Amino acid sequence: MTQTTMTRPHAPRRTFPPISVIALVVVGVLLCAAMAYALRDPDTVPSVTVDNPSELDVNVSVHPADNDSRLILATVPPTTSATNLDVLDQGDDWVFTFSSGGIDGGSLRVPRAKLAADGWRVAIPDSVIRRLQDGTFVPAYAN
Repeated sequence: MTQTTMTRPHAPRRTFPPISVIALVVVGVLLCAAMAYALRDPDTVPSVTVDNPSELDVNVSVHPADNDSRLILATVPPTTSATNLDVLDQGDDWVFTFSSGGIDGGSLRVPRAKLAADGWRVAIPDSVIRRLQDGTFVPAYAN
């Protein structure tokens, strides 16, 4: 065999992908990470229980102290309690509002630490019950 008849095997050249492809992949990964962060689940508490010692159905909602957007929890039947699961965390101070039959019963501000210490349980105060019992229902429209 001579040099002219011997050929070297062809070794493929190693090349890197173009810079634009690398940049596109990096931007895609960063975009996916940002979207996963932005679309994460909000903070919640496992459950909130509202005790109603009155003889009235009481509507209960909650909102943060620094914001008026409210989260309707439940209508609690007389002399019972209602448990709401996975309630959105309202921050350091929770404001519970109560109503029944179109009558505003007022609100109750409770620090988050006290709610946690009480096992995420709230009893409707006697002052709210009296206000609801003394109020007069006014229909939205008259016949």
